[in-house]
Amino acid sequence: MQRYKLFLAVITIALFVLPAAAIGLVDSMTLVAKGNARYMGFIKVYDAHLYVPEKVDHDRILSTEVSKCLKLDYDVGLKPKDLIKGANIVLERQHTEEHLESLKPYVEELHNAYRAVDKGDSYTLCYDAESELTTLSLNAEQLVAIQSDEFSSAYFGIWLSPDKPLSSALQKQLVTPANK
Repeated sequence: MQRYKLFLAVITIALFVLPAAAIGLVDSMTLVAKGNARYMGFIKVYDAHLYVPEKVDHDRILSTEVSKCLKLDYDVGLKPKDLIKGANIVLERQHTEEHLESLKPYVEELHNAYRAVDKGDSYTLCYDAESELTTLSLNAEQLVAIQSDEFSSAYFGIWLSPDKPLSSALQKQLVTPANK
């Protein structure tokens, strides 16, 4: 009976306390870089803002030891299928088929959480290094929480990896300090 009560307590913490803490994670971080994504070079899709607890060298930004949040403020409306298609294209060019297969349950869980966005909406993707929890929020409402540091590194790599990112221009903007 004691084990059962302990199990319930742990599950309650995992379901309610950790996700709530992850939503507030960006509030405890510092904006270190910003940029924007453009379609065909001139239609702005979103502004991107990268937050970390402290200044982090570019070569460590994808480290699973570094907490981070990426906030995307949309200038256009997009459907979930468009967000998923874009993410899958980048993930497939950045990772081997075998590696993607190991990440598939996590990627599908996040992709199933995507909702349509309109101009003015904001997605925030956060990773908490201490709990190894990745959260996705739309307009400050958490949609999903995923427990995998490997997934976090791969998914943040869509924007932050120097290896075939979504946009090389955006990647460079996000790894350059915001005050430059």
